[in-house]
Amino acid sequence: MTTTARAAMLLLMSAAATSAATAACGASTSGPLVLSIPDVRAPSIRAGAWIDTYEVAVVSIASIIERDLRLPAIQASLYFYDDQNAFRQALEADGYEPAFARDAAATLSGIAGFRRVILNDANLRELEWPNRVALLAHELTHTAQYEFSRGRRSTSEQWLREGFAEWVEVYVMDVLGFTTWYQARAIAVQRVRDAQRKQPLPTFPEMVTYPDWVRTVLRSGEEAVYAQALIAADLLIARHGRDAVIGYFRLFAASEDRLANFRTAFGEDLAAFETIFRDHLARMMR
Repeated sequence: MTTTARAAMLLLMSAAATSAATAACGASTSGPLVLSIPDVRAPSIRAGAWIDTYEVAVVSIASIIERDLRLPAIQASLYFYDDQNAFRQALEADGYEPAFARDAAATLSGIAGFRRVILNDANLRELEWPNRVALLAHELTHTAQYEFSRGRRSTSEQWLREGFAEWVEVYVMDVLGFTTWYQARAIAVQRVRDAQRKQPLPTFPEMVTYPDWVRTVLRSGEEAVYAQALIAADLLIARHGRDAVIGYFRLFAASEDRLANFRTAFGEDLAAFETIFRDHLARMMR
C-alpha cells in the first residue's frame, strides 16, 4: 500500500470534513508548484472544513505545530510535482540514487528533508482535503525533526521519527475537527490487532534506520507498522511528556549515540521501554 493510501485511510473522517472541496492548485507546465511557508500569505484557520487550497493548508498546519505544540518554526518549501515521473526526476536531482528514486516514486507521495518536502501532486489530487492535510502535517513534522538536529538526518530511531510524525498528524487533525484522539487510537489499535493475527509485530531493533523501516513496512504492512509507531510514540508522550520527545530529537544535534540519547531523554533504556510497550499493547489488544 502506498504512503498516499496510508494517509488517506489513517483516520476516519467526519462526514462534514470529507465534504470539503477537492480543488487543487493549478498544475504548472514549466516546473513544480513551490510554496515556501515563511512567504505564504494566507489565513491560518482552525476549522478544517474551510481548507481548500495548499496555501491555507500549510499555513494552518504550521500554526498548530508552532503555537500549540511549540515545535520549531516551519521553514520548509514544498515542491508539488505534476506526476510520478517528474517526482522521480526531482528525487534524483536532490541526490537520491536512481534505483531508490524510482522505487520511492512508485510507492511514496512525499519525502521530507531539511527545510524541503518533495511531493507527487498527482497522488495528492486524488485525495479529499482532510487526507491531504494529514499527509502534509506528517511530512512537515519530519522537517521539524531536521531542525532539532541542526539540519542533519541523525541516527534517531526511525520508528520514533515516524511515530511522532503520526502523533503530530493526529493532533493537527483533531484541532481542525477532522477526527478525535479516541477515534484515531481506536483505529490504530484495530490495525495492529488485525496484523498481529497474521504475524508477530516488528520489534524496535527492526525499525532503527530508514532502510530498516522500509523493509519492515514491506514485510508487515504499512497500516499496521505506522499504527504501531503511533501507539509507541503516544505511550512515550503519556509517560514522559511531549517535551521529552522533543528533547530526544534535540540531543542528536550533539551526539549520534542513539541508545544514550534515548536514556538521557526518557530516563529509561530503550529495551526496558520496549518491554513496557509490549505489555501496554497487549492490554490494548484485549
